[in-house]
Amino acid sequence: MICAGCGGSRNGSRAELVPAAGVVTYNGEPVADATLEFRSATDVPNSLAAGRADAEGKFILTTDRPNDGALPGSYKVVVKKEVQTIDGMTLDEWLKDQGDDGVGDPPEYDKDKLVNEQLLPVQYSSAETTPLTLEVPAKGNKKIAVELID
Repeated sequence: MICAGCGGSRNGSRAELVPAAGVVTYNGEPVADATLEFRSATDVPNSLAAGRADAEGKFILTTDRPNDGALPGSYKVVVKKEVQTIDGMTLDEWLKDQGDDGVGDPPEYDKDKLVNEQLLPVQYSSAETTPLTLEVPAKGNKKIAVELID
């Protein structure tokens, strides 16, 4: 995930960026395909870093270039994992239920019925409600543990 427009540092210099990576878990299990946002807990401008978890829950933070890290500092951590649903099924399930075999045009559906469903506890989905605050030290950290619980 690339965060367009998020400057590399307080002064626009990329020199302050440090390596920042880790694993996100939910109730002790890795969370695949989650998106993470590290938002400044102290309102430092241009200090947003983001990442996407792989199949093992591993992520690398990015500011404006892939995997370039984050600024040292304290962050509120936002974690989301969403799926689109329609009529109580994921969109893929709904398409298969409608006879979509992946060949040709998919069945038509009412896009107003699509709902983005959060698969993790909603408290982690915004900077205002997340209980997670983590520190990225001046030397960086490649073993950040983002632990979500019910």
